Amino acid sequence: MSRFPRAPRFRGLRVKSRSIKAKIFILLAVPLLALVALWGFAVTVTLGDSLRSLKATAFDSRVVRPTEALISALQNERRQSLAYLGGDLTVGREGFEAQRKRTDQARADFRRSTADGNARNASTAESGRRVDALSVRLVELDGLRRLVDGRAVDRQQAFAQFNSLIDDASGIFDGASPNDPVIAKQTWTITELERARENLSREDALLTGALAAGRFSAAEHAQFVQLVGAQRFLYQDAVRALPAADRARFDGLSAGPEFGRFRALEDTLVTRAVPDKELPVDVGSWHTASESVVASLVDLEATARAGTSERAESYAAWVILRLALAGGLGLIAVVVSTVIAFRLGRRLIGESRSMAGAVDEFAHDRLPEVTALVRRGEKVDPDHGAPVFDFTVSEVRRIYDAFLQARRAVITATVSEAAARQGLSEVFLNLARRNQVLLHRLLRLLDDMERRVDDADELADLFRLDHLATRMRRHAEGLVILSGRPSGRTWRRPVPVVDVARAAVAEIEDYTRVRVAPLPPVAVVGAAVADIIHLFAELIENATVFSPPELPVQVRGELVVHGFVLEIEDRGLGIDDDETLAGINERLAEPPEFDLFDSARLGLFVVARLAQRHGVKVTLRRSAYGGTTAIVLIPSGIITVLPDDGPAAEVVTSSLNRTQPVGDDATAG
Repeated sequence: MSRFPRAPRFRGLRVKSRSIKAKIFILLAVPLLALVALWGFAVTVTLGDSLRSLKATAFDSRVVRPTEALISALQNERRQSLAYLGGDLTVGREGFEAQRKRTDQARADFRRSTADGNARNASTAESGRRVDALSVRLVELDGLRRLVDGRAVDRQQAFAQFNSLIDDASGIFDGASPNDPVIAKQTWTITELERARENLSREDALLTGALAAGRFSAAEHAQFVQLVGAQRFLYQDAVRALPAADRARFDGLSAGPEFGRFRALEDTLVTRAVPDKELPVDVGSWHTASESVVASLVDLEATARAGTSERAESYAAWVILRLALAGGLGLIAVVVSTVIAFRLGRRLIGESRSMAGAVDEFAHDRLPEVTALVRRGEKVDPDHGAPVFDFTVSEVRRIYDAFLQARRAVITATVSEAAARQGLSEVFLNLARRNQVLLHRLLRLLDDMERRVDDADELADLFRLDHLATRMRRHAEGLVILSGRPSGRTWRRPVPVVDVARAAVAEIEDYTRVRVAPLPPVAVVGAAVADIIHLFAELIENATVFSPPELPVQVRGELVVHGFVLEIEDRGLGIDDDETLAGINERLAEPPEFDLFDSARLGLFVVARLAQRHGVKVTLRRSAYGGTTAIVLIPSGIITVLPDDGPAAEVVTSSLNRTQPVGDDATAG
């Protein structure tokens, strides 16, 4: 069973681990994208208002003003045409043609201005259709002039055709739709004033033709009465919507003497004029009064239009300012928000990475260093080497403080564990040393008894006890070696490797299965003899344990460039798992800390410690017979080559090849 609870698994949901950088990016991207979307929406709306304001300005300059000039020219030509058809001898041909040229110029300007691309973009679809229709209809003006010159039409027909052209031109104004409600209202008021003045102009043209003819027809008189009523109603209705200053000016104008005389003449014509009779007013009085009033009304319209234009310019300026605020300040807000989010995110990511780096450094570098210091017996400060960070994020700071506490606790626990291990090692060492002394005394006693006994059966029993005690001594030495101390047996002079191998064989239980091949004349230096014997014994015993009892274990060796190699080969099941074999070889090359819970591999720990102590290289590999071959490379520094002229090294002798130093050269425990 796992020591840690498993994370919950959700069916159909696969949880992926993402870095904090990706999560912070997602966390910051959502509000930033929302802010950018809001900024884009505000800019789009404001830009739309700006474009409409620009279109309204372009519509006014490219369409409205040329149309007003065209209407004014048509009104003047209509008046002169009706006077000409009425037989007014005062209408000179030269002045008549001059007015027609002015009308033609206004028509050409209108066509050129409205055909421009800017005018097309500024106009609505309906205004564009009306402009096109008027441009086509203006061709009719040439035919109407020919009819007027030939007197092929009467005054009513010419009046109606001129009115139709002017109505089409006035209809273009209906396409304007300012965004500002105040400007829209003022624009409507100006349009109403122009319609009222158009009715007054029609009234003037109709009466001018009648004065030229000397009388009204019944239809003309009725139409004149309708025009007077219409223009008075339109003025009355439009004036109410004028700004206070313009309304006061109109009130002053209507209360003036010129306006009074004009209204009186209108009233006279409405009430006293009789169809087909001489008119009760003369041409001079009418023209003087009408021209004065028309000029005053035109000036009033110009003043009202100037106010509307000023209002439109202010509105356009405000729209542009709003666009600048929405676009510029909004963009600045987006940029500032992005920069702040980037800096905060980078700071949080940096502090998180610093925190992760500190934990990683402690786990991979500092903790092994502390363990090494404790092994060497040096004093360790729990706070030494702790990195110092000035974290600004409170949560990261709290995590780091918790990490420092955990770090201090881990180091303290490591020191305590090392101390406990050291204490346990000392206990093992003390017990092992005591056992070594007792076993050494036991071996001496057995040796003496073997010399005194003559009975073969009793001598065999003593040999078995001697062998058993020898094995017990090796196990006691194993505890001493695990505690990091020397085994306790030393030789002053080198010992032949063949004696070392035989002594190792004598220290295992199933020694009869071991076959030691002839070995070259090589000796192990005295200081390393005890450890090499123990190392060989552990490997040979391991070979006998993990191979069938009826199969032999081969021990052979030879000199190589880098020293002496001893091969221990069994014919057992071997190690099939490459990973397990590689792990064992890694342990033999770099011995780990002894694990008290892994006593099953006690021999491997002992071999690794001994190999590390003397620079011996131990490697396991698969045997050609299916088992395992242990290859022991003893470096040149701890071996010597024996001379051919006789022994120059100590020998190891005992019953059953029991390892025991000869004479006074041996020391034990």
